[in-house]
Amino acid sequence: MMKRGVRGLLVCIALALAAYASARGLGWGCPVWRVTGVPCPGCGMSRATAALLRLDFAAALRYHPMVFVLPPVVLYVLFGKKPLLGTKARERALLWGVLALWAGIWIVRLAVRDPLLFAA
Repeated sequence: MMKRGVRGLLVCIALALAAYASARGLGWGCPVWRVTGVPCPGCGMSRATAALLRLDFAAALRYHPMVFVLPPVVLYVLFGKKPLLGTKARERALLWGVLALWAGIWIVRLAVRDPLLFAA
């Protein structure tokens, strides 16, 4: 289980570095936005993470509110051994709930044409 978690974490780090390199070095930004013209559900997450690392919590929340939810969920999925809420069914419901919340935030941000989202 630990090996799978470490491999998963390494993949996440590699993807984050590739996204950062493409955004900074090549000026591409979000590949989904570039191809479709529609911001992806994760648009703003890199800026939110950078703000979080600077301890600017208000800016992190503005860039993407899921920045406070997704890191603990990803770490749990990668390294958690016991069901989070006592049973696998409750854990699955929690994970689906997180995905639904993420999708809901994305849809609201698209509907109101959030300037932070469309400036990506």
